[in-house]
Parts: sequence; C-alpha cells; structure tokens
Amino acid sequence: PERAPAARTEPPPTPAADAGGYGDEQIYNANVTGLYWKLLPGQAARQRPAPRQRVTVLLAANLTGSHKLKPLVVGGLRDPPSLRHHNQDKFPACYRYSPEARLGPALLRAWFFEDFVPGVKRYLRRSCLQQKAVLLLSSPPPPSRGGPEELPQLQTPDGSIRALFLSKGPAGSGSAGGGGRIPAPLEQGVVSAFKQLYKRELLRLAVSCAAGGGSAGGPVDFVRSFLLKDMLYLAGLSWDLIPPGAIEKCWLLGLRAAFEPQPGEEERGDRPAGEEGGGDSKVFSDLTHLAALAYKRLAPEEVADWLHLDDTAPGTGEDDRDEDAEEEGPGGCRVEEEDEEEEEEEAAAGDGAGGGGSGAGGTGEEGPPLLPTAREAIRGLETALRWLEGQDPRQVGPLKLVQLRSLISMAQRL
Repeated sequence: PERAPAARTEPPPTPAADAGGYGDEQIYNANVTGLYWKLLPGQAARQRPAPRQRVTVLLAANLTGSHKLKPLVVGGLRDPPSLRHHNQDKFPACYRYSPEARLGPALLRAWFFEDFVPGVKRYLRRSCLQQKAVLLLSSPPPPSRGGPEELPQLQTPDGSIRALFLSKGPAGSGSAGGGGRIPAPLEQGVVSAFKQLYKRELLRLAVSCAAGGGSAGGPVDFVRSFLLKDMLYLAGLSWDLIPPGAIEKCWLLGLRAAFEPQPGEEERGDRPAGEEGGGDSKVFSDLTHLAALAYKRLAPEEVADWLHLDDTAPGTGEDDRDEDAEEEGPGGCRVEEEDEEEEEEEAAAGDGAGGGGSGAGGTGEEGPPLLPTAREAIRGLETALRWLEGQDPRQVGPLKLVQLRSLISMAQRL
C-alpha cells in the first residue's frame, strides 16, 4: 500500500517530445559523405587526387522529403577568397571550415543549433505543425586529431528538437554496441544519387566552358576557374534535383535501392515526381555521354571509377589514417597546401591587382587606336568578373562565372 503512491509521485523528467508521437514531417535524417568537388574523370585516370581537393557534405531532410535543408559543405580553406564580401545566406549551400575538411563534434553541434533547429522551427511553423522534431544520425562523428572530443549534446533546452544516434560508436569504429552499425535512411540511395547529379552538373559545366571558350586550355582552364562559390551552387542545385518521393522511398523500402522502379511502376507511370525520378541509370548514361565529349578516349569503366572514387566518407575508415599521413607529409605541409589552394582561389577570383598580361605593350601605338592592350583587356575582364560576382548567385549561376574566369586565364597566357 505504501508503494503505489511512491510510484505515482515520480515525476517524468523527460519533456513532451520524448513521449514520441512524431509525424512523418517531424522525423529527419542527416548523412555525411566525402566529395572531390572539382575532380574531372580525365584527372582521376592519371593520378590519385590530393586530399585537399576533398570536402565533406552533410545532407539532411525529413521523412517525406518535403523539407530539405541546405547542404552543409565542410572544407579545408579557412577564408575562401571566392566567398569573401558575399552574403552566404543567399547561397543554396552553407560552408564551414575545418583543418581536415571533416565534420567533427564541434561543427556538428554548431550546425545543429545554428542551421538545423532554426530551419526546422520555421518549417513546422509554416506547416502549422507542433514544434517538435527528431533528427536521426547514423553514428557520432569521429573526434578530430586534436584529441578526444565530448559527444555533442544535440537537444534544445526544452527537448522539443533533438538528435538520436542510431549507433553508439563513431563511424567505422566497430564499436556500435549491440549489433553492427545501422544504416541511415539517406544512405539507401539518396547520397549516391546526389553525388551522381553533382558530378553530372560538373561535367556539363566543363563541357559548356570548353565549347564556349574554344580549344585553348580546355579542362585545365576549367579546373582553375571553378571555385568553392561555384561548388556551393552546384551542390544546392543537385540537392534540389532529388524529388521528395525518392527520399520517402528510402525510409519505406529499407535496404532496397530507392531509385529503382518497383514492379509494375513502368507500366503505371508511378515514378516519383521530379526531373530525376527516372533513376540512376539515366544519370550514369548522361555522365558517360558528357565524359566522352570532354575526353575522347575515356572508357565507361574509367567514368565509373571516377564516380565512386570518393564513396568512402571522410573520417569513417582506415583509409583516412593513410590520407592523414599523406596530408602531413614528412615535414607537415598541411598549412603550405592550404595557403597554395587559397592563392589559386584568389588568382581565379580576380581579387588580385589586374593580372599578368604579357602580350602587347602598354602604349597601344603599334596597333589600331581602339585596340586595347592585353593588360587593359584583362583588367576590363576582371572588372566585369567582380561585377558579375556581386549579383545574386541564384540568378547568375556558375556557368557564366566559370566561363569568364576561364577567358581571363586564357588571356593571361597569350
């Protein structure tokens, strides 16, 4: 008789969100993947890409696919010149710096409270839904090389929005506790589809620049002219191309590929709505065709190798320890590589003082009066580039920017 009241007097310390009862639109998943952001298939066939060419991308969406958050891109440049003096809120993807270009516990916590929570609250308010949500993550992020970091507490003070890890151990650690690592829903096809779409758009851009700029330079000029600012635009575009129905299928079909048409779908025409509802095979066919335009002697097998070159997400396996050793080198040259990459970005972004121009002389006396010198032409192009970069990136798009940078690069060689 004394125990009954005692049991009733135990107040449940957990907030209302812990009671469950989440609707489909209130359940989110986020997944991390590595990406060589401007590596072309011809380069991949010749040599292994440098670790500094890789970024980490975090994708997050709710179960129905009706709310897709901006992709988070984590890179190794502390202050990318192409992103200076720009309001990053206007970009379709966010950029954060990490020395190793990996999503560590501190960055994950910052993203959760600065991007995820405000974005979800706005979406729930617009949708007239209760202000509560849960984010499912496959596993805790691995600690950075600086030492062990505490597992981030990802929960708002009132507990209405929180994150849960599907496995206890860091990715690739083998210590997931009770069973193996549980695959996250977005791993069932969405992440690979995003990377295929991104690489297709990257190849489209390279082919368009080569067609618009003639044969001079080719892919070399494109790689030099393609900057992090353009990468953020392509990442946002590729994420937008994935239809909500494909994301929802990842939750409903479990381990089955979310982008394969189910039996009878082709006859009924029940493919997911959206441009990319047709499946991975169409995207790969586009990739093979574009690669053939850019590189005449590239085999489909080489395109497939390039496509899956970065499938291992950073910080998730043994390969990362090897890459760490490569990045450090015998003398620890990570800082030098970062400075070198920043200088390349700065030169291509047109932030310098007016560029080389080793062509005609500065007086203009030898040619027609109205013919500008090479130096004047380069300065004019750089002025146009600065103006174009100041416009809304959603209206301008990366194609014109990359073409103009490629033209400047070609003019500096003449």
